[in-house]
Amino acid sequence: SNKNNYANVSLIVSIAVEQKVDAVWPGWGHASENPLLPTSLKEKGIQFIGPTAPVMAALGDKVSANILAQTANVPSIPWSGEGITSALNEEGVIPQDIFNKACLFSVEEASKMADKIGYPVMLKASEGGGGKGIRMVKHAEDL
Repeated sequence: SNKNNYANVSLIVSIAVEQKVDAVWPGWGHASENPLLPTSLKEKGIQFIGPTAPVMAALGDKVSANILAQTANVPSIPWSGEGITSALNEEGVIPQDIFNKACLFSVEEASKMADKIGYPVMLKASEGGGGKGIRMVKHAEDL
């Protein structure tokens, strides 16, 4: 359970308030990757030493992170969003229409992209799973 460890945002904020700290640097992993931490600290007048919540959310999403990397001219391997670039909008996210251009929504779209990239390909949901959703596809019939 995460109720008493570094992933517990409410506990971190509560202790920060109790101890009257000016700022929190969360380290790596756990709550440091949760956009709720900088948002919650800001509401209490405490500085978060790290990225803003919108940037953290964007970098936590695989599709958005890849689009931002390409926008910064970071080389990447071929993928469904290859060549797509964008800045974050006012809400701190990649605009939905641009985000959708990088995604595949059907087996047919996946098949066309895999043919373009070349087999084998890795197929991955854009959200969640902790790596459980990654699948290697060696042949078109396996899609």
